[in-house]
Amino acid sequence: MIAYDPSAGGMDIVELRTPTAIVRHGEGRLVVLRPGADSETETDGERVLDVAVTDLLEVRLSRRADDAVVIEIYLRYPTPVLVGVPADRTPLPVLIAEHDVPAAAGIVSRINDQILAAQRIDIAAPELKAPPTEWTDSGPVRADVERAVRRMSAAGRGESTVADLAGYLTGDEYVLETASVVAHPPVGDDDPCLLTVTTARLLLVSLGAGEAYAHELPIPVIMRARATEETVSVVEDIRVRNRRPLVEIHDGNTAMCFTALDRADSERLACAINFAVRLVAVNGAAGPADPSVAHLYSEWELLVERHSLGMVDDTQFQRYGRGILRSLPGI
Repeated sequence: MIAYDPSAGGMDIVELRTPTAIVRHGEGRLVVLRPGADSETETDGERVLDVAVTDLLEVRLSRRADDAVVIEIYLRYPTPVLVGVPADRTPLPVLIAEHDVPAAAGIVSRINDQILAAQRIDIAAPELKAPPTEWTDSGPVRADVERAVRRMSAAGRGESTVADLAGYLTGDEYVLETASVVAHPPVGDDDPCLLTVTTARLLLVSLGAGEAYAHELPIPVIMRARATEETVSVVEDIRVRNRRPLVEIHDGNTAMCFTALDRADSERLACAINFAVRLVAVNGAAGPADPSVAHLYSEWELLVERHSLGMVDDTQFQRYGRGILRSLPGI
């Protein structure tokens, strides 16, 4: 059966009781008990496993060759557990009855979800909550926009577009940087634009006297950006020293190029774009799960050496080797 304890605080304690074991998960830990005479209290059972969820690699629900169903618990590191017996990557099996399979599947899914959540990466970032929009006689105003505009080298043309920038934004995005640039093909036709970097989008609004246009590019489709300069040109055997600063933005298919008014603007824009890309791609993503493939290969080499020296018999070699193999990602 499966039982919930609402008084546990934080995450509820979930318990699966079988004739051979008690599996208890809650408060960031996984406990496996061998039932005692009464099978009612924790003190009546022998504690087989008691580890933090962060020490688990994975929990699987498997059916053995003899058609028995087991919960297999894989530890992240082959360190001695409880009574000092090393795990050697061999999963701890918990035999369950056929009618307990649905409940076991639920607890296995719950444990794996918490294992994955524990691997989430939170990158250091300043407070990026979009400030509220204030309405004035001249239009909408936002504090993040005002700060970004003050960092521009010069407003150049299109002061009205700069003033209207707050009206283009949503309440879910924060303005990182903005600057006047010249957009080159294929994005623009060498015409002046306002390039704005937010935590969600890249906004490009034309500033020229011709036909007005606006483009947006979601941050997740951008791979990288860099601040660079025009290639060196030679006029009558004299190298031109005054090369204009550029911002190059790549989406994996197209290279978009913009000329900034000065180097400070190009560096600010490139830095903001790369920060936004990392923020979207990395923040909250699951990091690499230990052990790495290289680490597992080292364990395998050690196991082979111990087997060749007679320190591990054939049965142990097969069992430990299977545990290393099944600990590989995706196996």
